[in-house]
Amino acid sequence: MAENQEENVELLDDEVITLYDDKNNPVDFNEVAVVEYEGDFYALLQPVEPMEGLGEDEAIIFKVVEKDEETDEFEPVTDEAVLEAVFNEYLKAEAEFADGCDCCDCDDCHHEHEDHDDCDCGCEGGCCGVHKHKDEE
Repeated sequence: MAENQEENVELLDDEVITLYDDKNNPVDFNEVAVVEYEGDFYALLQPVEPMEGLGEDEAIIFKVVEKDEETDEFEPVTDEAVLEAVFNEYLKAEAEFADGCDCCDCDDCHHEHEDHDDCDCGCEGGCCGVHKHKDEE
């Protein structure tokens, strides 16, 4: 998992959410990211199984509405302006993540992996541990 606090985007790995279709059939989704936009939270979800009318690399954006402390509801977003703004925030976070190390403040890191859980790289404050600083190559 990676978080871009400046843009309020959390990129997620291996999060599966089960939603129910209009016939009450369970549908599993991979939660790709959560984006905060104008005070609301939006989840980008990709179906685990192929879904008619949706490409393999496409996601559906849902507004996350907290019903109580333990329950969130996912409402489909239909406002084109909101869809575009949320998706653009996601794309910016993805680009920043791909460009360098988002798990520390050194700006001199590059990654040869996707997991940032183990950290011992020596950056001030630490970061992912399995990358090298450019000057160490």
